[in-house]
Amino acid sequence: MNELLAQGLQLMGVGMGVVFLFLGLLVGIVTLVSVIIQKGESVEVNAGAESINRDDLLVVLSEAVSRYRADHSK
Repeated sequence: MNELLAQGLQLMGVGMGVVFLFLGLLVGIVTLVSVIIQKGESVEVNAGAESINRDDLLVVLSEAVSRYRADHSK
């Protein structure tokens, strides 16, 4: 009986170890992909921000608000 219990504990340890390593690897991959995506987005945002003038942005926002109000005032 002791041998069977030892084998069960060994199997449980190996199974839990494999799951722990897999989840750790999964967290590492998700973190790496997140960092890569955030770096890519920051480059795109900075490139677009240089070409937009503040006055142009205010005109666009004002037009969007007035159109929204016109569509939803009914």
